[in-house]
Amino acid sequence: MPSEQTCDYKIVLWRLAQDANGYPPASVEGLWAQRTASGYRVDSTPFYAYGIAPGDLISTTQDGEQVWFQALQRSGGASVFRVRVKHAADVEPVRAALEEFGCPCHAEPAVRMLAVEVPPAQPLGTLLYYLLTQREAGTLDFEEGVLRHAIPEEFR
Repeated sequence: MPSEQTCDYKIVLWRLAQDANGYPPASVEGLWAQRTASGYRVDSTPFYAYGIAPGDLISTTQDGEQVWFQALQRSGGASVFRVRVKHAADVEPVRAALEEFGCPCHAEPAVRMLAVEVPPAQPLGTLLYYLLTQREAGTLDFEEGVLRHAIPEEFR
């Protein structure tokens, strides 16, 4: 990630709606984004914010030094999955498998969670097969943060 001193990168903040159980565990998530001529391009994979992915072009508002997400201007085409691994010992092997499929991951080992980016050109079939079989095996659970890839026919 860029250092906070890099002038064309900022941390953009997203307001998060917490459910009755206090999930997600915070009311705000910050993601790195790069300033462009028409807004900011998201450069981080969200752990909790929905509807946003790396490469998306967004508009923002500024409140003092804080930059807040306002709206999605244009999708970059990536999808985001959140994977919750059941056992801490499985976090690294699951992360390695997902990255082998061409999906960059960021881990939060304390909560056994992975934020997974599926780049626009990356096929979804192998990743979905892996996630579904590992969920069935009891290794993990997952959800879509934003799904922009077509679901292959065999998974419908």
